Amino acid sequence: MAIKLRDVLLKSIPYLLSIAGGVVLFTLTQDNIKSPSLADLINNIAASLLSIPLVFLLYDYSNSRISKRLTQTMAQNMADKVNLLMMNLTILMRRIAGMRGKLTLESINRMDDLTPGHIAKNMKIGKDEMANLRKYRDELDDLIYKYGRENIISIDRVQELSAMARDLSHLINEHKFYSNRKITAKYIINIITRITDWLDTDAEMALHFQQLLQQGTIGTEK
Repeated sequence: MAIKLRDVLLKSIPYLLSIAGGVVLFTLTQDNIKSPSLADLINNIAASLLSIPLVFLLYDYSNSRISKRLTQTMAQNMADKVNLLMMNLTILMRRIAGMRGKLTLESINRMDDLTPGHIAKNMKIGKDEMANLRKYRDELDDLIYKYGRENIISIDRVQELSAMARDLSHLINEHKFYSNRKITAKYIINIITRITDWLDTDAEMALHFQQLLQQGTIGTEK
């Protein structure tokens, strides 16, 4: 709080000096300047000095409102993109793990019960799955860079998304270069856990998932 107060005081100094200068000039003009033309000139300068703080305060207020709205818009845009990405990853993980049936919040939460052995046995990662894994990993990296740089996303969220991107990279590399099904299954479990944890800690996202499911945006996987 002290830091914020200090910042406010420092920012107020130019405005206070301008007001003080306007008052001093106006006072000196009234008492000491006899020439009407010179008095008018100094009074105009004094009026300008008095009006400068008002102009800049209005500018700061307008700029603050615009910046706030822009930040809110970007935050909503980011949330929508993350929601869509999480849904796509959920569908992809279910397909890779060999899961079928209607996609619901309950079925997503049940994904936590999958074991590495079950996934290793039923796992299927073809060219399409690998292409989508790379695509979603790159989209995740872009989201982290863009919105992290603009401070739209919190540090905790950046860390969570970065961990998921790292697991996706490990999954891609493991399947491409080593093809160890048990280790690949471990990375799939990690990604599934991060998705369900995200839903558990983000009520708004969970609600958005539910709305999309009810609207039929995401349906039964075949």
